[in-house]
Amino acid sequence: MVFSWVYGMNDSLHQLNYDHTLVLLKNDQNLIPLKNLSNQSIASIDLSNSHYSSFHHTCNKYTSVNHYSFNTFSSKRMIRAMSKEVKDYEVVILVADTLHEEMNGLFELLSQEKNIILSYLGDEKFDHFDVISQYFSAIIYSPNKSSKEYDLTSQIIFGGYPAQNTLSKKLNDTLKKGFGLTTEKIRLSYGKPKDLDINEAKLLEIDSIVSHAINEKAMPGCQVLAAKDGHVFLHKSYGNHTYDSSAKRVVNNDIYDLASITKPTAGAFALMNLYEDGLIDIKSPLSKYVKYFKNTRVGDTKVIDYLQHITGIRPWIPFHETTKKDNGEFKRKTLSFIYKKRYNIKLTDSLYLFKNYKKDIFKQIKNTNFIEEDTVLYSGLFYYLIPDIVKNLSGETFDSYLEKIYDRAGLKTMVFNPLKKFKLDEIVPTEDDNFFRNFQIHGVVHDEGAAMMNGVSGSAGLFSTATDLSKFYQIFLDGGRYDKNQLIDKEVVSLFTEYDNENQQFYRGLGFDKPKPEYDIDKCTYSRYVSDSSYGHSGYTGTFFWVDPTYNLIYVFLSNRVYDSRENRQIYELNVRTNIHDLIYENLVEIESDIYF
Repeated sequence: MVFSWVYGMNDSLHQLNYDHTLVLLKNDQNLIPLKNLSNQSIASIDLSNSHYSSFHHTCNKYTSVNHYSFNTFSSKRMIRAMSKEVKDYEVVILVADTLHEEMNGLFELLSQEKNIILSYLGDEKFDHFDVISQYFSAIIYSPNKSSKEYDLTSQIIFGGYPAQNTLSKKLNDTLKKGFGLTTEKIRLSYGKPKDLDINEAKLLEIDSIVSHAINEKAMPGCQVLAAKDGHVFLHKSYGNHTYDSSAKRVVNNDIYDLASITKPTAGAFALMNLYEDGLIDIKSPLSKYVKYFKNTRVGDTKVIDYLQHITGIRPWIPFHETTKKDNGEFKRKTLSFIYKKRYNIKLTDSLYLFKNYKKDIFKQIKNTNFIEEDTVLYSGLFYYLIPDIVKNLSGETFDSYLEKIYDRAGLKTMVFNPLKKFKLDEIVPTEDDNFFRNFQIHGVVHDEGAAMMNGVSGSAGLFSTATDLSKFYQIFLDGGRYDKNQLIDKEVVSLFTEYDNENQQFYRGLGFDKPKPEYDIDKCTYSRYVSDSSYGHSGYTGTFFWVDPTYNLIYVFLSNRVYDSRENRQIYELNVRTNIHDLIYENLVEIESDIYF
């Protein structure tokens, strides 16, 4: 593969355009941007009757914010009612487009116990600014009431945009022309291609690619997201949850089964954290951390070799098939049609797995065969063992260990077993299983092996939105930092995603896919234009992400291509994910010469 770019590795053709009129007038103790979101309860109160929905929508991309709306101050009773609604929150954001003295009672009552932020988008009557200023820890102002300003005021509050504007004219004796406080950008921002001076019209071909794919039933719907330099410039949802025209439309906060994206995002990431803490030596054999495999080939194999998929171990075991006899009946201590104490792993409302069946899964992995060939052979079997490694070394369950980290990064939809936290209609269905669980898989993991591990494995089982998946990998691009906090050491990120192989046949990173030595569109889900430093992974359900540090670019594609059958391979035949990835590169960077294969 030979191609070149107009600009070098560290140069950018596109700089984020911070075009808005918002000015930060007050920021006690640098409250803005809000930090440590997982440790704060946040509410907002709408006093504006304007474009508040835009503010509401954008806030929820960063964290959980409960929103309240009031439009009257007719009595002290009403003021007390407002205050009571938000009394248990640590931070309250007031969004107003007019200020009058009747509001002062509310401001005073709220400010006695918590941090109050005022976002004032309205006229320039600041005669009583010194009076109301005392009640607020932070104040953002704009004379404009456009939807854009409502959107961006939330992004300044949460650190997607920096505050850097100054007043264009004097408002009063305190707020003079040229005054304005500044903040830093510490999180992803959200907008449109034009924010990066990208021609949005050139990206409309993505709509055509997806529309054609849906018409050809490659998938019922999907989410597509792309971010450059920490700015999400493309985020669209298409189609429906199913092929039924009356089914729910896909929206940006719908949750998808990530399938094998679980491997890097949960499995490898857990090991990265253990490695940073000095709890695991990835060049040690597996048996050092899971004693069950001692004195076996599985146990004698190094952890790092499993992560790189160079062990030759069998790719997959259909664990569900081993629960039945040849006549189709369940073997002893496998499955039950009703819940019992000994059969407490719920697969469906009428199918329960034996509580200790994991031992049989481990036994099958222990006795599995290896292929004697010096090459990459992708396998998910090791990833079923990672939860035990994490439990043995950290003392915590795999999902608890990870979800604490995800929570620190505000990844509220990145979870195992999503029905514990979300409604069924917020989750996109996958396959209509007619061979094992015999029901429409919806809200539970598609992968049979992960389902038999109670929905939690390092191979599959993680769910997320495209928003949260992009936030997770932006942390990697930001040197392991989120919210000014170091979540993972940048050197560990480099080790796992940029592993330098002595043998070029072994092109994978540690848990991450990397560009192959030679590009073949029939074997590669990623774009032909990716850099050698890039990495990512695909998922069986029709999911994909790719991170390119050279161009500070993230691409996420989530779909349920296995609805309603895994036999549907149209997403591969049409190269849907790859063609979109190509298009993003072609419109983001200018290619100087042709590409040869």
